[in-house]
Amino acid sequence: MKQAISETVDKWIKQEQLRTRGLLRVIRANDPWQGMSEEEIEDAKEFIRWYVNKDFAVLLLIPAHVRETDAWFDDYEEFRVSAFNTHDFQALQQPFNKYGYRIKKVLEKVKDLAILYSCISSEMGREDTQARYDNLVNSECRNRLLYLVEQHREEVDEDERWALRRKIAQLNERILECKIIWEKYSNWE
Repeated sequence: MKQAISETVDKWIKQEQLRTRGLLRVIRANDPWQGMSEEEIEDAKEFIRWYVNKDFAVLLLIPAHVRETDAWFDDYEEFRVSAFNTHDFQALQQPFNKYGYRIKKVLEKVKDLAILYSCISSEMGREDTQARYDNLVNSECRNRLLYLVEQHREEVDEDERWALRRKIAQLNERILECKIIWEKYSNWE
């Protein structure tokens, strides 16, 4: 058995006859540099680099001083005590007013609908746009106004009635703003 194994091994290609691994190279069918010398490859890469950067050539001409760090501020202490990091600056910042933003968007929508109404020539289209305007004002202001008026009638406490009157007055003001915008933009001639 030993002899059969040794004969089989002798028949195989000896290791000394194989090429060394360092000389082997993987050849890919999609290799963009296949068949090019090292100098040609470097030239092609330089051209690609130039082509990609040519759109930014004007920006790259602006001189910039080299910083030690990648931070956008030079001195941490200066940044820490800057005007934007003081209590006074923070006190001036007001929280986002969601209700005010919503009212602003409703008024913009009213203006858009009024302009659309003025541009439409068909009577049916004008009626549809008028209905959209009415639905918008009803859903945003009138329905809530009617609800508050009903609560005001039923309320006994005078302080609560006063608060309800203030809310009713605000909603009336919003409805009047919508009406003014509608009249201003819906009748362009």
